[in-house]
Order: sequence, then C-alpha cells, then structure tokens
Amino acid sequence: MRVISGLLKSRTIKIPSSVKNLRPTSDRARETLFNVITSRYNIYGMKVLDLYCGSGSFGIESISRYASKCCFVDNFPDTVKRNIADLKITDKSIVLNDDVIRFLKAHKHLEYDIAFADPPYDYTKYNEMIELMSDFKGIFILEHSEKYLPLEIHSKYIFLKKKVGIAAFSFFDFKRTNDE
Repeated sequence: MRVISGLLKSRTIKIPSSVKNLRPTSDRARETLFNVITSRYNIYGMKVLDLYCGSGSFGIESISRYASKCCFVDNFPDTVKRNIADLKITDKSIVLNDDVIRFLKAHKHLEYDIAFADPPYDYTKYNEMIELMSDFKGIFILEHSEKYLPLEIHSKYIFLKKKVGIAAFSFFDFKRTNDE
C-alpha cells in the first residue's frame, strides 16, 4: 500500500502479514475518498482524527497532504506506530491505544476539522459511535459495508454517500446541522 499524493507520495504504508483482522482501505478507495475531500476542502493545516486507524493510511495520507496534526486511535496501535516512525511524521502524530467508544465518551467536545472511522465491517456499535460523533463540530467520514444503514435521526447529517468496490463511505456534516 502506498501514499497517494503530497509530501510522502509513493512512500510505503506497511501492513504486517502477522496482523489479523486488519482490513486497510484500498489505494483505489482512498484515492476516490481524497478526491472527494479535496474537491470540497483544503486539508492544509487541518487537524485530523483517524478512528479504528489500523495501519493509519487515512491519517498518514492527510499528513502527506499537509494536515497539521493527526490523532490516531486504535485498540492495537503497533502497526500505525511503526508506519509513523518509518515515515518520520511523529511530530505531527498522536497515537492513542484506546477503544474508540471509550475515547469518544471521554472527549465529548473534540476539536478536529475532519474525522474518519473505519471499524470492522461486522461492527455492532455504528449508531452509538455516530451519536457520540454528533457533538463533534466538523466533517465525519464513516467507512462501512453496504449492508449498514444509518438510523433516520443520523441520516439528516449525511451530505454524501460514495461506494468504491466493497467499501462504502458516508459523509456526515455535524457542524452545518449543529449550527442551524
């Protein structure tokens, strides 16, 4: 897997074969995702939150495109820690070994411009996570299987859905809806 664009373009994001249950966002899906993001937003200087970060590909790509900082949250952060060290971006990275739901409950008023979550496709706490993210004043992108359907109360926040291969992305704008 490689960084698609920016400062770290073509650098390798490593995924050890020994790591089980790690399903990184494919290069193609990540490229489409960032095409959508950069057509709407300037990532330069943004603060990014990468939940269920796995290899860290979303946050690393964001830093490569000049985000000022990324907070990576995962129960098993060893892979992302190695990638951050290998790519020499520790000064722009915070890595937290934590359960995402517990992290969101402890940080109710997050100050990030854009957040991304890529939980396992068999995840059962989508609605709880989205509810916790609704206090977040920014853009939230959820990668999920096409089988997942958000609750009607959460649907009002969705401004875009995009499907790439088996990956589906739902884009939520909690800032626009919370400020109305």
